Amino acid sequence: MRRLAVVLLILATIFGMATPAVAAEATITLENPPPGGVLELAVGESHTFDITVSSDETFVVAIALTDQFFPGRGVFFAGSDRETMSTSADLQLTITGKQATDFLPEGVAPVAIVVGVRYKGGVVVSERFDFVVDVT
Repeated sequence: MRRLAVVLLILATIFGMATPAVAAEATITLENPPPGGVLELAVGESHTFDITVSSDETFVVAIALTDQFFPGRGVFFAGSDRETMSTSADLQLTITGKQATDFLPEGVAPVAIVVGVRYKGGVVVSERFDFVVDVT
């Protein structure tokens, strides 16, 4: 019985020290979205997207990533961008037309920019910006 009481006391101490999740608000803005949701590029042409993140609490990391329905076909994104331990971030992602997209269904490459902001305690705020790219 004493052993059980010690175990319960240890568990209560461990879980009692857990940091509560932060109820944070983040504003994520794609500053230069493609007009009408369609980005038109020539083969070899690049476009840089500017993303602004602002928060009322310090975040652990803000990161901008890409998502592609047909990865490696038609367009190329040059990596990702991130900012750590801040309340604001100016992130950039560059996309380049790699080959004409006329061979894809509907003649365009569906892509997205996904931005996530993670806070202490594991709270994550995210935003997804979907659009298509027409490479000629």
